[in-house]
Amino acid sequence: MRAWDTIREHIEADDADGLIDRLVELDAAERKQVAAELPALIPVLQARTTAKQEERRAAAGHHCDDDPPREPWEGWTERVRLAGAGTLSAVTAVASWVTRRDLLTWPEWSPRGYYGDPEPMIRLIGHRPATWQADLAGRLAAKIRNPRDTGLPLALALLRHTGAEPPAHDPLVAAWAAAESGPRTDPLFDKLYPRLFEAEGVGRVLRRERAKPLTPWLKALRARGDRETLLDGCLRRFLRGGTADDLRFFARLHELLEPTPAEIDARRRDYLRILPTAPGPIAELAMTHLRRLDTHTPDEVAEALDSLLFRSEPKLAQGGLAWFAHAMRVMPGCADSLAPALARAFDHESYAVQGRAAQLALKNRARFGPAALDAITQAIPALPPALGARLTPALTEPRPPALHGRR
Repeated sequence: MRAWDTIREHIEADDADGLIDRLVELDAAERKQVAAELPALIPVLQARTTAKQEERRAAAGHHCDDDPPREPWEGWTERVRLAGAGTLSAVTAVASWVTRRDLLTWPEWSPRGYYGDPEPMIRLIGHRPATWQADLAGRLAAKIRNPRDTGLPLALALLRHTGAEPPAHDPLVAAWAAAESGPRTDPLFDKLYPRLFEAEGVGRVLRRERAKPLTPWLKALRARGDRETLLDGCLRRFLRGGTADDLRFFARLHELLEPTPAEIDARRRDYLRILPTAPGPIAELAMTHLRRLDTHTPDEVAEALDSLLFRSEPKLAQGGLAWFAHAMRVMPGCADSLAPALARAFDHESYAVQGRAAQLALKNRARFGPAALDAITQAIPALPPALGARLTPALTEPRPPALHGRR
């Protein structure tokens, strides 16, 4: 019997084990023969399957609630995929064959289709050279387009089986993050987790991770991730920007790590760079950790306050004013360098922020030199008229009266 005839029998008989055993035995000429015959079988099996499904539906009528037993002809797509993978020579040809849309299986529970259990495919290609297997794993991984990609289970299984280096491909990382609910035991973890901080889409697929109760990804990263990699990765992610929704997972991871003052100090410049443009919750996180340090230079404090008092969010601006008040207590000599930032707050959208800024200007009036005092005075027109009218004479009097603005 010709090799093709036996291969076809195994395909039509729902005999995946026998098919794999026979494929492994084929010589080069037989593999070439099967590969040439195989494409023409697909429309034949498609037509047969459609006809049999119609027959079954007609026989069952509209009153059959139980799923009918699986018939041998229903799993032909998985076995045709195996036959192609076992007979095509080029890695590129196999990668294209096993991801053909017309070889998807369409069970009731999967409206998008799927490519079946990866294990038979791994068993089959395990007879190929190791470099060939690794090449296939990389090519299939690079074909992933989104977390619901039907080729994902096979791509991840092959990467795990071969130990191949996953390609630098953002959709693969996001899809892995979405698919993997128990990452602590995944052999891909060490290779892929550092890429969570670089790949687009990861924050969105992990946005439901919680610290209380501790969910799988946060638990795994805290247990297995390198602390320096995790902290640096979070900061890089914050600096790259994105919406609060995209960054929520990384903010929760950052807070779960509870960075020490020494770790914050080592990354001081990054935290300062977050303040001007990051989404409000991320900027607030950075501000909170920066304020734990008492080693800022006047220029760094001025930079931080200039960023915070420029922000429209009242909570951040009020945090900046609280930082200004603290700075006046611990480093009063820096009043002149902080005056421009304080004056900026006079133009804030929030009346409460304007009032607090005016109070601080009055309280620290004696600490300001002529140039700083002039900068504050020049900003008074930005205040509400009534507040500005009370502040102007107060700044010119030797002992200004208390200013009763809203807090």
